[in-house]
Amino acid sequence: MSIAAAGYVLKVPTDRREVLLHEAENGGSFYRSSPFVAEPVPNFEHSRRAPLVVFASFEDMKITHIADGKRGASAGTSLARLNMQDLKPLSRPIAFDELKSGVPRRVQAHLERVLTGGGILPPKTLGAFVDRIVELDASVGVRLTRYSERRREALRRFEPRAKENLAYQKETLGIALEISGISKDELLAWQPVDGSQQTFLDGLPGAQVREDAMLLADFSIVPGFEAIREVTHYGSKVFQKTENPAVRLTVIMANRLPLEQQTGADLIYFNEAYRSFVMVQYKAMEKGKDQSEFRWQAGDQFVQEIARMDALLAELNKIQSGDDPDGYRFSDNPFFLKFCPRVVFNPDDKGLFKGIYLPLDLWKRADAAGKLKGSKGGNVLTYENVGRRINNSEFVGLVAGSWVGTSIEQSAILGPLIREILASGKTVTFAIKHVVPKEGHLDAIAGDSDDEGDEIDASKLFG
Repeated sequence: MSIAAAGYVLKVPTDRREVLLHEAENGGSFYRSSPFVAEPVPNFEHSRRAPLVVFASFEDMKITHIADGKRGASAGTSLARLNMQDLKPLSRPIAFDELKSGVPRRVQAHLERVLTGGGILPPKTLGAFVDRIVELDASVGVRLTRYSERRREALRRFEPRAKENLAYQKETLGIALEISGISKDELLAWQPVDGSQQTFLDGLPGAQVREDAMLLADFSIVPGFEAIREVTHYGSKVFQKTENPAVRLTVIMANRLPLEQQTGADLIYFNEAYRSFVMVQYKAMEKGKDQSEFRWQAGDQFVQEIARMDALLAELNKIQSGDDPDGYRFSDNPFFLKFCPRVVFNPDDKGLFKGIYLPLDLWKRADAAGKLKGSKGGNVLTYENVGRRINNSEFVGLVAGSWVGTSIEQSAILGPLIREILASGKTVTFAIKHVVPKEGHLDAIAGDSDDEGDEIDASKLFG
């Protein structure tokens, strides 16, 4: 079941208006380093993982502000605390009557009820309400994208295979942002692109098309980028760390096929400072009799993919690593498998898939030892028989510090791997972490968010 976004109409009592606005303007309270203001409201049900937008009325009979909301702890008998972050005014207060007159008649009665008493907006009413507010105040369009009824309608038109591919692409982007220490909030601004959706990235504000000259110039020296330039479609987007905007993640999604014909997505994460890349290949588990499971047999696609990884690994192993301390790795095998029990596209959730990460070497050992077998001797991987595994947070820590991945010298042959993935029909998510110096160009790069943008000579990194 997907996590449903919701909206809440808050009619702020007269004696609380000045207090809340003053607190919001002066930073408010803090929870996990995030400022917020709070107001007690009648108790309501809502998942804390689901997006919640607050439409606040600081003037009688008008919506004046919007905020990101969270249902907090109890605020007294039959009361809950409504926490509000990033409380911002609309470009102008919008009268209730102006809002009601512009929504479809089928939701007018529901909207009238909520505007009168405040509270949660029913899902269909929320979508229509958001579309109406955006009509009247285009400045909030990006922020409210995820709640739009137009987006919901567009989502219904996607074929199941297309939604599955979008789910994989969103997951690769999400884990890349997590590794880089950059917020995943921008994922929630996604919206379908009419008639031209090729990747999840296409639907994010600020994404660039393949002809972007700066992208081509800045990354022509990145190992493997020449393979990206050969495909029929790729887009890019730069994500920045809020606390230190010099820390950036440039994400490029490339593929050869229409969205509904693609066969999933693989992540290649490249840390420029340490010249290390890691690749994650995703596999969906099926629902078995008692638990989720992944099955394979001799000669199938999975076995062929393992063989391709082995072939490239053999080439990597021919390259002798140097003595540079930045090239030290616990393991220089860059290949990881992630087995996911549930692959569902939910643009309203910025969380990562639950699942099992296995380094390629560990999977091969478990397979050779006969541990990945079913009751009838078939090949099957389950939570029960897999034994040792890596979870999301453990994987993020290993990759973020470049404790695993190719050595500096090995990373030069990234191109063949990218070509292999593209030939298979998958999307390549190529995520490049870097730090941009004050001049704002990629002539100098660094990879650690604690480096404060110290300059490094690119010629020393790439030769």
